[in-house]
Amino acid sequence: MPIRSADFPEADFVRRVLIVVAILAGAAALYMLADILLLGFGAVLLAVVLRAIAEPLQRLTGIGPKLSLLGAGLGVLTLIVAVGVLFGSQINNQLSELIEKLPAATAALSKSEPFQSVSQLLKGSSVGNLLASALSWGSTIVGSLATLFVVLIAGVYIAVDPQTYRNGLLMLFPKGAQEKVAATLNDAGDALRLWLGAQLIAMVLVGVLSGIGLALIGVPSALALGFIAGVLEFVPIVGPVMAAVPAVLLASTQGWELAAWTVVLFIVVQQIESNIIMPLVSGRAVDLPPAVGLFAVIAIGILFGPLGLLFGYPLAIVLDVAVRRLYVRETLGEDVAIAGKNVEDA
Repeated sequence: MPIRSADFPEADFVRRVLIVVAILAGAAALYMLADILLLGFGAVLLAVVLRAIAEPLQRLTGIGPKLSLLGAGLGVLTLIVAVGVLFGSQINNQLSELIEKLPAATAALSKSEPFQSVSQLLKGSSVGNLLASALSWGSTIVGSLATLFVVLIAGVYIAVDPQTYRNGLLMLFPKGAQEKVAATLNDAGDALRLWLGAQLIAMVLVGVLSGIGLALIGVPSALALGFIAGVLEFVPIVGPVMAAVPAVLLASTQGWELAAWTVVLFIVVQQIESNIIMPLVSGRAVDLPPAVGLFAVIAIGILFGPLGLLFGYPLAIVLDVAVRRLYVRETLGEDVAIAGKNVEDA
């Protein structure tokens, strides 16, 4: 006669407790490994970029997927080297000058205002603490380079054989749900590809506009500040604020009028980016509502630190796609557009 759990209610209670403990332990482990998971997500973003370049190259030339991926990598590397040769020495010199001048600018500002440092000014709230930690993390050059190296290597591995990693992720879900999860992954990949393409274009244009504008109004190290503005444009909404901080600090050493013009310049550049550049390059196909994007970036940043801030917006895009497809469309039965798609496409 089979033994039923109803005959031993204590055993059923223990089983339920163990399940709850396992879930809590898994959640705690995921939280502790958040940095590793976010680096993995960064590697996925890099793989998306490489494959977005490699696939058209493969269609045009007829070469194999691995050779096209190699060509994409070499093309990106060639572009980076070319930019480095043309502007690398100037940017490097100005960045060095900027690093030397910023502490003095902060000290001068501290004497005239009732706070001791920029970090102290920022601290005191969740958002302020996040920005302060992001600034300190960005200044740790060795740690940033090590992080970049890990993402580069992992991104190449994923780009070479994405199906292996995709299938491995799908195996974590019940067989009945794997088809829907696979479709969601496809949609999320399309959305990320559209957003990354638009964002890379926006980064270049914002960097150029900021550098030219800062040079025209007379802010020192304009090329380096434009470079910083372009890089931080990768973090929508929050990144431009972080890019403005060193520019305004440096401008304040030349007078408050120049600092005010610097603030105006960054506001104008962001208006151009939001209302002209992004609509043209992406058609708002993957835009989150601004308030949702802002709170998503801040919330993920507060939960997971600077890496969460860095990848908060693309993570929010993935979550938006998952909620729209798996919950709003599949569960509630509502017709809703998925990022980069029309309602009838799915």
